[in-house]
Amino acid sequence: MLKTAMLFQDHMTLQRDKAVPIWGSADPGARITVTVQGQTQSAEAGGDGCWCVRTAPLAASFQETVEITDGTETIRLADVQVGDVYLAAGQSNMEFYMRYDADFAEEKEICANADIRFFDYPEVACQEQLSEADYGKNFGFWRKAEAEQLQWFSAPAYYFAKTIQKRYEIPVGIVGCNWGGTPACAWMSEESIREGGGELYLDEYQAALEMLDLAAYEERFKAAPGNYRTDPFADPFSVMLMEGYSFPEILEKLGISFPDMSQIDPAMFTPPMGPRNETRPCGLYESMLCQVAPFGIKGILYYQGESDGDAHPELYKTLFPALIRGFRSLWQEELPFLFVQLAPFGQWMQCVGEPYAIIREAQQHAADTVPGTGMAVISDIGMELDIHPKKKKPVGERLALLAENRIYGEDVLCEAPTLLAAEAEDGLLRLRFANVGDGLYLAGSTPDGAVTAANRLEGLRLWIDGEELETGTILASASGDTVTLCSSMIRKGEIRAELGIGAWYRVNLYNSANIPARPAGVTADC
Repeated sequence: MLKTAMLFQDHMTLQRDKAVPIWGSADPGARITVTVQGQTQSAEAGGDGCWCVRTAPLAASFQETVEITDGTETIRLADVQVGDVYLAAGQSNMEFYMRYDADFAEEKEICANADIRFFDYPEVACQEQLSEADYGKNFGFWRKAEAEQLQWFSAPAYYFAKTIQKRYEIPVGIVGCNWGGTPACAWMSEESIREGGGELYLDEYQAALEMLDLAAYEERFKAAPGNYRTDPFADPFSVMLMEGYSFPEILEKLGISFPDMSQIDPAMFTPPMGPRNETRPCGLYESMLCQVAPFGIKGILYYQGESDGDAHPELYKTLFPALIRGFRSLWQEELPFLFVQLAPFGQWMQCVGEPYAIIREAQQHAADTVPGTGMAVISDIGMELDIHPKKKKPVGERLALLAENRIYGEDVLCEAPTLLAAEAEDGLLRLRFANVGDGLYLAGSTPDGAVTAANRLEGLRLWIDGEELETGTILASASGDTVTLCSSMIRKGEIRAELGIGAWYRVNLYNSANIPARPAGVTADC
């Protein structure tokens, strides 16, 4: 029986200007022929029935039909577009549905655009789950950007696609392959984990398996319908969590009472560690990522790292570059890899923000050392008591700026202001920055509506000869590539200035592309 893989359906978007693989299953030995844009390509199904046909490069198009036949059966896919396709991968801040976005109500009124399309792969920790529950009602098909469908889009990916579609007037497709609360190792092959120094994750998983009664584990999993994520909006706990309710508020609304947070067992909300746990090493790499590869894409959008901050943040510096290499290896292409640096954050549920500073440093290291990458900085829209910033429009637009420069070759400023040097004299401190464009400015508010002081440099910590100064009262002004600080507390000496380093902070310093300064620090002897 002739079948295509899940991605190949009506309304899909295919990648332009490169050979596009189309695959599926059929009778062993069957000759499969694919016809699109006047060209015909064919391949033979293997002994296992799997087939893959590669087209010649396709031209951008707003309306195509793809015909697939084995000589007996024929599949016709209608309303197909050809443009630029991006993979949207990561955890909850990439999964983050437009339904929860701060601008959803406004965007819903203006979103209608048939040239922006979105495919969300079902969240399954193992492929068997696809036959055990009905995922097809809400996942695994192509949606168009329209009012009744918008709530399902990944918010960062939607705003990215909207910007790119408008800028280049081509169809833009997004393939969502993400899952909240998942660490990097879940999206990596065993080879990549070992290459990235993540053997500890493999060892921990093996130890958990040795303690597990697999038969009882399987039975327990299948007996709990909530383990099958067929409708993310049906779970009131998840919905309230993403809407921004605090954990105690959620428990109260659900009628659950705990004397203190220490009594909360994470296993209440996720399967125990084992073959069906979404956080296990290699799990989502096999059950999700490998199922969408090597679908033709232009590049990768990635937003993840929070779960690694909660586990082994010290490993992320080597693990993250290995993950990037692993994604590229799976597609057998040096794809552009654009990612989001974690937002400032204080505390949420049992998560605390201090380890996230280590993740941000690791992300900056990857941006500096791994070719073909770009990092979007969101140091201005974090939330002190919520790990999920609700304002995702700046995230998508800053990823789009990176794409315009890194992928489309535009001469646009896409990098964040970066603290380079400090010069002090009595009563005066000058901080010099790179990536300023037409000049720096201090904002009186941030995109999420938070009020800041336009005559203060928010997120600054300052030491002179080891003594930390109270920066909240220090006046600041910005011009060109320099921020000037004026205070009687400032004197010559050994200066240490840090901007946006630590757990919770808010930055209000921007360059002319409206990108906030990234976390950085300098030491100077003045």
